[in-house]
Amino acid sequence: MKKTLVLTLALTLALTGCSKGLTIFSNYRRIENIELVRAFTADTQGDGVLVSIYGTAGEQNDARMVEKSGPSLGTAMGELLMMPLGREAILSHTENLLIGEDMARQRLNECLDYVERYSETRLDIGLLIVRGSTARDLLKGLSGSDPSAADVIAGLANHIARVGEGAVFTCREVAVSLLENGVALIQCVRGVEEEKLFDARGDLNLEPDGFAVVTEDGQTLEFLTGEETLGCLLLLSRLEAKDLDLAVGDTVATVSVEELKTAWEPVFDGDGALTKIKVRVTAGAKLVSLRGVADVTKKSWREAAERALSETLRAAAQAAVARSQTLGLDFLDLHGITARKHPMKLEAMGRDWSDIFPTLPVEVEVEGALRRTFDIMDSPEIAEKEEMTPWEKLTESLKDN
Repeated sequence: MKKTLVLTLALTLALTGCSKGLTIFSNYRRIENIELVRAFTADTQGDGVLVSIYGTAGEQNDARMVEKSGPSLGTAMGELLMMPLGREAILSHTENLLIGEDMARQRLNECLDYVERYSETRLDIGLLIVRGSTARDLLKGLSGSDPSAADVIAGLANHIARVGEGAVFTCREVAVSLLENGVALIQCVRGVEEEKLFDARGDLNLEPDGFAVVTEDGQTLEFLTGEETLGCLLLLSRLEAKDLDLAVGDTVATVSVEELKTAWEPVFDGDGALTKIKVRVTAGAKLVSLRGVADVTKKSWREAAERALSETLRAAAQAAVARSQTLGLDFLDLHGITARKHPMKLEAMGRDWSDIFPTLPVEVEVEGALRRTFDIMDSPEIAEKEEMTPWEKLTESLKDN
């Protein structure tokens, strides 16, 4: 009974914070003594590495940036985290790692290795390559408190797929892709000078800048165009939405693509040889705005708009496939798709994928559909009845309501 009472009292003191240093958590830290590092950067500096951390602390979430150089990323970060900052900087809440272009070209694997091995970093940290400046200069240009640099970076990472400008892959996703395919895609960003909208923030804004293609051996760092990046998003099922301007007759229709589905099918001949890969993309869109005069309720106009949508998306997908095959780098994971669907057939071929991939025909088919125009007389069922008068269409639409 006495032992039970003593144990209960000890746990109560630990959980309520009434004891000095007594806690059931081995890594316990008081909140007022820590600084949460939300983002950090890595750049080359001579033969070494320059790292910067961007943290927040205190009740007001005061933000500040601290940097340190060293012969390697590990030593630079180790010294930085041990500096007398007034608080203990911890990396367990880090959201994004920004890597300068030179660092990505020379020492990308070192960055991935550090995130994987350091006990406090998480593998779901977003990975970004900075173009046009060092990662440190970009972070400094974004720094401030309204909004903070970390908020700007996190905002881009969270919303980039919703505007069709890219996708932020995590360190885990990049590492797995490098391990399985020997190649990976990484989102690129750059800082742009714009009129200051917030007096408490730096002079730079952040923009997406397409995908970078990197290889496991560090010998390749290529950059994709905007069209090629859009094609990757389509084929990898990472596109959430995209606004497109489509030329439809004498008008320009702006549509928002939101409903997407991608299906792959490797095709083998009677002798067991892989002859081609077929990919079918279905895309639903809604009309956002129209420049010019057009009767959007007419079936002929809608079909023309759907053809323009299909061709625009097909061209983007084909551009991504062509760039992948030209580089000889399977960053769309066609090997993985084929192996998962037909593992025995692929193995029975007895050929190395690097010999098959560069000349393998890839047929891309896109079916675009205009789902909504937001016209009161324009439900999909009514739109098919072109013989109806406008009044009859209106009457028909009101019946359902």
